[in-house]
Amino acid sequence: MRAGEPLVLVLGTADWGAVVATNQHRAVAALARRWPVVFAEGTGTRRLRPGDARRVLRRLLPGALRPTSPRASRPVPPGAAVVTPRLVPHHGPATRALNAHLLHRQVRRWAEHPGPRVLWTYTPFAYGLPGLADATVYHLVDLLHENPGVHRERLLAAERELAGAADLAIATSGAVHEHLHRQGFSPSRHLPNVADVELFAAAAARRTAPREPVAVFAGTLAAHKVDLELLTTLARRLRGAARVRLVGPVAPGTTAHPAWRALLAEGAEVVGPLGPRDLAAELAAAGVGLVPYRLTPLTEGISPLKTYEYLAAGLPVVSTALPAVPALPGAVWTEDGAGPFADRVLDLLTAPAAERAERVLRCGRAAAGHDWASRGEELRGLVEGLLAR
Repeated sequence: MRAGEPLVLVLGTADWGAVVATNQHRAVAALARRWPVVFAEGTGTRRLRPGDARRVLRRLLPGALRPTSPRASRPVPPGAAVVTPRLVPHHGPATRALNAHLLHRQVRRWAEHPGPRVLWTYTPFAYGLPGLADATVYHLVDLLHENPGVHRERLLAAERELAGAADLAIATSGAVHEHLHRQGFSPSRHLPNVADVELFAAAAARRTAPREPVAVFAGTLAAHKVDLELLTTLARRLRGAARVRLVGPVAPGTTAHPAWRALLAEGAEVVGPLGPRDLAAELAAAGVGLVPYRLTPLTEGISPLKTYEYLAAGLPVVSTALPAVPALPGAVWTEDGAGPFADRVLDLLTAPAAERAERVLRCGRAAAGHDWASRGEELRGLVEGLLAR
């Protein structure tokens, strides 16, 4: 092991300025509290689509095109730096050597660091960088190969190659953990997603007005993940008694889905993306938090971090029957089918005021300990253990 201060390279699957904050943004901040960190923005995991042309050109020709959608105002934490790798946006045999050369050159600060080098990657397309690392961690937050539009076999092959070089793999759900074992990763840890509990709990504590009869969903509105038909049933069931509010960016193709138009016709309100503090205030004003995901091979592996955001904000949670969202008496309900889902939400929103007030406190207690302050200490401890070998 080389002497000196470690340098951590995080290979992301998202841009730093992505509208919705993800596990990787929070992990960068957590690791940067202890060591300098370089975050390399995502180089893509799916096949290119015609709508990707502007993003690709922005990557390859910086300054040529201005962003057409709002980007998050996300400060880079002290101790961290962000790089935007300029690679051929295709992961395959024809581009492997060129992309490896380009990526190594663009993360030269890390590759030539004289002290210990830690690679923390969210993508299996690591292009030989594990060979330069003193410790490599693969942090898998979704079943990436189940995403629409990816080259499934190429992605799985990259994971199997990475399994031979990784020192540790981290899974955010039981299904992802099992997948890592099948791919050959060992050892591995199961660390479900957590939330910025303090931020959302503070917003709930500041709330003095009565909560509104609102069922809220916070997250990316993507038709392949979010059950728009279920939400339409819910909006229809609540009409005249409560409202459905949808907070977050709308993914490409979603507005063309027939159920999207039906959902809006039933009165659902689309708020758009909000910053962390505004989102916390939005949740603290609502009555129920929704996890309305479709049940698919992709969502089988999802560990929704919004569950603990909702709970920290004092919201009872109603979810579809996702494996990674267990029912919690008095705080989290899982329901099969649109009818039972809508009935549960309505029951919670129209419960007596005293019962709803007591539930706010119970939900806040349920979120305790599922926070990024605790998880950050855990992640730093894992890196220290790997470097001490």
